[in-house]
Amino acid sequence: MIDKRQKTIDAFGAFIANFVRDLNQLSDEGWSILVEGQRDEKALRRLGFRGHLASLSSVRRRGMGGAFGESRKVVILTDLDREGAVLASRYLKALTHEGIRASLVERRRLKHASRGVFLHIENLSRFADSPNWEGAQTSSSRSPSLGIQASGLVV
Repeated sequence: MIDKRQKTIDAFGAFIANFVRDLNQLSDEGWSILVEGQRDEKALRRLGFRGHLASLSSVRRRGMGGAFGESRKVVILTDLDREGAVLASRYLKALTHEGIRASLVERRRLKHASRGVFLHIENLSRFADSPNWEGAQTSSSRSPSLGIQASGLVV
């Protein structure tokens, strides 16, 4: 018998697979993803993300324009804790000031789905080790109620 906690974890694992597929779709549409550090980058790669990633340290080293290459659209995906919220707000303002389109939609979507269980992006890679992990390798159409593409929201 599967307990309630396991069902919740399995449902969140399925969400993560779809979430990474959506991030890949955004990347195909020219969006870059901004994360806090290298462990976050590694976690997203283990989950199947194949697009352009930049960390906060690469932004500090190369500047706003240099860290994202040709992309003028950035999804901010900092950790879901208080510090991550402060960083997201700071980088949203800085990117917008530089004329780069920035979005917090995917971060909010992840925060809502995690329900406070997962606060750090680097911890999401645990799902890649799950025996029934399907991954995000196949393409899928985005849900019309979620994400940047469908809603047109950029915050």
